[in-house]
Amino acid sequence: MKVIIFNLLFISCISVFGQVNSDVNLFEYIKEIQKWDKTGNKMALTFWIPNSYWSIALSNNDQVPPETIKQIENAFENYVFICALDVLINSDGTMTCADESELRNTISLVDNNGKIYLPLSDDQISPMAKTLSSGIKPMFVQMLGQMGKGMYFYFFEVNDSNNKNLINEYEKGEFTIKHSNKEFKYILPLATLLPPKFCPVDKEQMKGNWNYCPIHGVKLK
Repeated sequence: MKVIIFNLLFISCISVFGQVNSDVNLFEYIKEIQKWDKTGNKMALTFWIPNSYWSIALSNNDQVPPETIKQIENAFENYVFICALDVLINSDGTMTCADESELRNTISLVDNNGKIYLPLSDDQISPMAKTLSSGIKPMFVQMLGQMGKGMYFYFFEVNDSNNKNLINEYEKGEFTIKHSNKEFKYILPLATLLPPKFCPVDKEQMKGNWNYCPIHGVKLK
């Protein structure tokens, strides 16, 4: 239930900043980039904020000019930007969250070749990226209270020799975020960013990363 509430609150949070690009199903997009692990009264979250998020959330907001969106994208384009949470739900309904240093000591990114990356320190992150990420934290606290206070941001660099980010939500690949003794795997490209496919039998719309209709077993078009 708390996961569902978080989904709804986060979508409401996005709406504060602007309407959502009609080409992307926001709820499905959030489900793809936000991963939960719930075991008993413990919950862990990995929320990857890919660079496509900013244009999806802000492009239809008349108060945010295109050049501002581009500046935000430029600030984050060379990073893998992750929000993490590890929370214990107490018997009285209160929450006990792992602090930033606890999460930092356990979090890592593993690419599709098995290479392990650790989060960047503050002095390795650009001033613009730090400023923007610090502005998101109060928003989460306001919307989510104690849970929002327990959410922390981490930056990873997974770049090639030309400093280009190798983690691309539009291109084929995968990576895993590990923290709090949990693993959160992302398979790329994100289905919500692909053109939909259709079943040739009943013309039903299917996800863009599917190859066959799960009902009729025929190849999608």
